[in-house]
Amino acid sequence: MSELELPELTPAPPCAEPDIEILTPGQLGPLDDAVEDWPCLELDGERCQILVQGIGRYRIEQGRRILVDRRVPREPEHQVVSGDVRLYLLGAALGILLHQRQCLPLHVSAVHTPAGVWAFTGDSGAGKSTLAAWLHQQHGWPLVSDDVAVIEPDAPEPILHPGPPRLKLWQDALAAMAIDTSGLVRDLTRADKYHLNAHAGFRDEAGPLKVLVELERAEPGEVSSLTLLKGVDAFRVLLRALYRAELGRLFNPPARLLATVSALASQIQVYRFRRPWSLERMDASLAPLMQEIEASRFASPDEAGLNER
Repeated sequence: MSELELPELTPAPPCAEPDIEILTPGQLGPLDDAVEDWPCLELDGERCQILVQGIGRYRIEQGRRILVDRRVPREPEHQVVSGDVRLYLLGAALGILLHQRQCLPLHVSAVHTPAGVWAFTGDSGAGKSTLAAWLHQQHGWPLVSDDVAVIEPDAPEPILHPGPPRLKLWQDALAAMAIDTSGLVRDLTRADKYHLNAHAGFRDEAGPLKVLVELERAEPGEVSSLTLLKGVDAFRVLLRALYRAELGRLFNPPARLLATVSALASQIQVYRFRRPWSLERMDASLAPLMQEIEASRFASPDEAGLNER
């Protein structure tokens, strides 16, 4: 239930007891007995408050409520648009709420491949969204999520729940895929990244996560390579894939968080994919990835991903 309009989300029927409430109570002051762990972030027991300069203040409470205050100091010439407020609400604030509920929010883009759900992670600029969009456009594979998706805690299998059905792409990626930016919403009003909201390619349903691929840029002259990771290496990739992992450690006992990540690492395959960064030669650079997806499609569960390459 939200007092703010959220066009990025799929509407749900009204209910008497909503899972999460998003409220706009007016001005929010400092938290009582707050501890500041980072600039613009306060902690007070089961409450967390973040200040995004010039945009808004968000208070996240007990994994159940997000309070939004748009009355924050800003430059006189700076006009705040509602899309900027929602960007941090559906990103950082919702990510903190998920950590409070002891879920595993993953910073991934994911697609339904013929071999099941494959998710892609990596540093900012590694090309997660671009790769997912390319696979959808070139092969017709449905999109699951872009930016954030969620694994429920203590589930018998790793079901990946999609985030908002929006795809965020930089202008060069849109140009390479011949997507017109006219009428698209900017990620931030001052950035050359655009939202394809409610994109028709999204499949709004959860599914078992089969594979997580960490993306890295290859050095000049280096050819694409796909490597199966196991043990500690796979575990570290999953830790890096957590959305705002530093906040997850604040709301989850370290032993529980490590045990949950370790269990997930034992249930899925984890790869590292290094490729040249060239939008003009995407088909060639993706050859090792496409070969593994095709091989996994026909492999038995015991055989899938056992051949390191």
